[in-house]
Amino acid sequence: MKAPASPDTFVTSQAAANQPATHGIAMPAVVAAAPPQEETSPKGELMEPLLLDMNDDGEDEAHTLILDTADGQLWVHSDKETLELFLKRKRTKHTGHMTPAIVKLLDDIETLAKQVHANTYGVTVAANRVSKSTGKLKTSKHVAATKQQRVLAVNQLKQIAVYLQQLNALSGNVMKKVRPPSRKKSSSLHAVDGDAFCKEVIMEPLSILPRMDGIVGSSPSEDSKLFTALNKRVKYIRGHMLNDHLHGPGTNDNIVPISTAFNTVMKTTVEAKTKDAVNANNKVVRFEAESLDWGTYKGYYNGNFLEETKLPAKFRFLVKPMERIPGKDGSDPDHWRLSGKSPIFNETVPHTLPTATGPVKGTIAPVAETFIPGYYSSLTGDLKEVPPDYHLFGKYIINGPSFDYLFLPLGLDKASLVSKEYNLEVTTAFKMPPGYELIKIPAQKIEFIHGDKILTTDTMGGQSFVIAKKTERDANLLTYAEKIKEVKKAAEDKKLVKTPPKTDAPKYEVKTLAELKQAKWLRELEPAFRKEMDKYTPELNPEYRKRFTDIQEKTLSKTRADWEKDVRIGERTLPELLAPLFQQMVKDKNILLNEQLAKNKNSFAEGLVNELRNAISSHYLPQLTEEWRRNKFDKDAKDIFDKYKNFWTAPGKLFDANKRDELLQSAYNKLDDALDKAKKAEPLKRKPEAELKKDGDDDKKHKTDPGPFVPLTTGGTTPPQQDIPPFQPLSPPVTTSSSSTHVGDRKNAEA
Repeated sequence: MKAPASPDTFVTSQAAANQPATHGIAMPAVVAAAPPQEETSPKGELMEPLLLDMNDDGEDEAHTLILDTADGQLWVHSDKETLELFLKRKRTKHTGHMTPAIVKLLDDIETLAKQVHANTYGVTVAANRVSKSTGKLKTSKHVAATKQQRVLAVNQLKQIAVYLQQLNALSGNVMKKVRPPSRKKSSSLHAVDGDAFCKEVIMEPLSILPRMDGIVGSSPSEDSKLFTALNKRVKYIRGHMLNDHLHGPGTNDNIVPISTAFNTVMKTTVEAKTKDAVNANNKVVRFEAESLDWGTYKGYYNGNFLEETKLPAKFRFLVKPMERIPGKDGSDPDHWRLSGKSPIFNETVPHTLPTATGPVKGTIAPVAETFIPGYYSSLTGDLKEVPPDYHLFGKYIINGPSFDYLFLPLGLDKASLVSKEYNLEVTTAFKMPPGYELIKIPAQKIEFIHGDKILTTDTMGGQSFVIAKKTERDANLLTYAEKIKEVKKAAEDKKLVKTPPKTDAPKYEVKTLAELKQAKWLRELEPAFRKEMDKYTPELNPEYRKRFTDIQEKTLSKTRADWEKDVRIGERTLPELLAPLFQQMVKDKNILLNEQLAKNKNSFAEGLVNELRNAISSHYLPQLTEEWRRNKFDKDAKDIFDKYKNFWTAPGKLFDANKRDELLQSAYNKLDDALDKAKKAEPLKRKPEAELKKDGDDDKKHKTDPGPFVPLTTGGTTPPQQDIPPFQPLSPPVTTSSSSTHVGDRKNAEA
């Protein structure tokens, strides 16, 4: 794990290992470094294998010491923990077990690491160039190591590896933690259609060591009728209630079918917290997982898919830290008890519904629809005849008001039609009402009556069709054809009437042309407008998509009304008329998109701020008993809190939610230093009583004013008003769990 990001260390931070040695203790016996050799390894990272007990479980693991030649940073561990953090952990986590030999080894490793960094791979010079990859101006660049320097670095790396092996051997004797085997305390099952799934599982204790019953973590290995039936329509997975990296087996007594979306929720919350405590920090915990409300889950099809409704609607997770009972060595599960600290994780979370990618491709929605009579218009829909039904996919507008001029020419009775809209994300079967039939309407010219004129327009084409009774539609078509004949005859008869004076003819002709174009633009407005809308809706989440759609529907309605009143629109082209509407549509989308991004960012930042506030008040302050020490730490904590709060909430700052722990860890490191400083601080010396009286002093002058995070306990006293409220524990957001326990675990290593 790389060093956490902080507001003042976004460039690679100099390792603690780069500080010179300060102890003059005699050097223990070491294996001499190999003499310089010719360079044989390729350019890039330099690596040296070694065995280390990284997680303090008493067992050595194979790791690699790596020198990143790009910046001179040293890393150790299979997932790349900086040597800086590893050595700092050895110094701070086991202060009570330090021996002179261990301290000397730590100093020697840091001295060598400094030489590698400062003399070879950490050297930079001024530069003024543009990066080819990013296009950004570079003001410095690393100086490439010479062949001789590289050979020297290889041998220094080997010597550091030797020292690390010696450190591992020495510290293993005094720092080894005894951990109990993991034990399943209880479990229960829930039966569905003859299959049994995990209802509840409790592990007490849960540690890094294997289970007492010999069961090991594994991938899902058992099928079930429910799981098979689910995946014929929607993608579900077999979810571990106890993660396989925490000794959870892949058998159905530890499995519940869950959505892939909920699997992500588990992975980033309860599983991440538990694995961090148990696997990464060698903690011992009590773990509880329970599936709730079986048979009430709505699923992707909102209760219309029977198999989905059989699943649980909620899950409860509780992870509590445990501590060794005094006087016990910790090797037996009964040597451990609950510590009384806040839970590492404690939430009941809903079973997240499958996303739009959940339905299995090619499957049909479990509930069929029935066609309603009328005109179905669609440019992008998909229509397939699967006797005796039809399968539809995509967006369809049924009897849209903007197409009402087409209803009579298509043989439909306007009075009996109902408007509706389908946005089908899953192929859906449609049944035909008795006596009705489907007639496809291709792109073609069609005549319709407008006032006392006959106009021609183009049908929409695409996947448009009509649902109607054949006999009724044929009769309507004949009736309308007769009306068209009558209007045409009336127009012919009108030609026999004396024409208006010549001076009026151009005016009469222009008005008629404008009316024709006005009608045409009104017909083409809605299809063009909705097609443009469809370009932008995928960028918005459901909440902002609805707001965007509501705004555009109002715009469309107002535009249609304005165009109907203004015959002059026929004097302009359609693109000319649509351009300002589309420009405003883009502005509306950008405003909502920025709001959406800001809301997501603010929610994440607020979670970080609340968690940091809780950690200070519930973890750090309680470690200081003297009031003057608490006040001293409190003021330093306020500076750190303000710095990180301003950094996290700064306008325009966006953070990766997956880096949440790293962002908080950076602040915790600063608070650790402030806490150590407060613990080591000397109290102010009090003046003699006579001198105090002489100076007009009193005891109040020697009291440190309490900072913003120290609760005031004097009766009747009201805390002063401040920009940031006192650090009292706050309820974190639903999606953010408190990390105060995590901090406590990290700071209070068990014996």
